[in-house]
Amino acid sequence: MATPPPPGIYVPVPTFFSKPQTTIQAGIPPLDLATQTKHTLYLARSGIKGIVLLGSTGESIAITNTERKSLISHIRQEMDKADYKDYPIIAGTATQGIEDTITQLQISKDAGAQWGLVLAPGFFATCITQEGLKRWYTAIADRSPLPIL
Repeated sequence: MATPPPPGIYVPVPTFFSKPQTTIQAGIPPLDLATQTKHTLYLARSGIKGIVLLGSTGESIAITNTERKSLISHIRQEMDKADYKDYPIIAGTATQGIEDTITQLQISKDAGAQWGLVLAPGFFATCITQEGLKRWYTAIADRSPLPIL
């Protein structure tokens, strides 16, 4: 059985993007990892037990898997350097397919997240039943490289 995150307050963290005057590719500005680090350290120093990156504030669908890995691994490294080793990081997924979700969970694990937050597929919301959701989460949990929430 997977170990749940330690008890405490966890917050979904916005993903910071660079200022508008920076180069924008495909309509999305680059990640602002310096601001992301400052904000995460502020939360940790304020007593927040752990963070949820790319969880519920919408950015997960707007960034590439390469950016996902960069963001999570950067925060993991910076937290370790700041004496917050093993600081709980939950990485969110927001995909419509099981394979894509498993891929994002593997990338998140490789980058240093300890848990995954799996959102239910929203595109098929009117067609999803309770049994369908149960099968969705079971299929992901059975193959996930991380414990999922």
